[in-house]
Amino acid sequence: MPTLTKKQKEVLDYVSECIEENGYAPSLPEIRDHFQVSAISTVHEHLKTLIDKGVLKRSKNVSRSLELVGKRMADMMQVPLVGVITAGKPIEAIEIPDEVIEIAKDRRFQDGDLYALKVHGNSMIGDGIFDGDFAIIKKQNYADNGDTVVAVIDDNEATLKRFYREKNQIRLQPANPTFSPIYRKEVEVRGIVVKIIREFHRAV
Repeated sequence: MPTLTKKQKEVLDYVSECIEENGYAPSLPEIRDHFQVSAISTVHEHLKTLIDKGVLKRSKNVSRSLELVGKRMADMMQVPLVGVITAGKPIEAIEIPDEVIEIAKDRRFQDGDLYALKVHGNSMIGDGIFDGDFAIIKKQNYADNGDTVVAVIDDNEATLKRFYREKNQIRLQPANPTFSPIYRKEVEVRGIVVKIIREFHRAV
């Protein structure tokens, strides 16, 4: 699933609503007027990005030719993309404001239960988690042994690792033999990984 900025998501929602209500897409001037922007080129840029990201398509030589790609609306849920997480050495959290990822609705989760982090590093490749992937995280402050968690250690440093509670310590275990486990007396858990999303076609 592609990542969308807040404004891209608003434009996509507006196009979707117009198609659902009217049976056809809005024109560029209608989109411009709806969002009260001054230039058609701004609208065109947003639409081009949405087409590049694979959520809209355009039929050649057809008026109001924008079409939705695949199922949306009731079948999808929004997950806020809140930052970057390392699958390697811990780093301080890097926030990514006003971006969301759309995923297929999952009956196990309600709106607000999940957030997303972009993965940086390769310490979890043995579990199929690669640099550039998006980890969908269920918010919770506890974990069972073997869960892949968002762990915060030391001075607000965050990392993505498997969680194991041992006799006198907690082990944060990578899934790559070139990385060493991290041992701490205390670890703050900020959620567990429930899904990994990989974008095979990213907009340039």
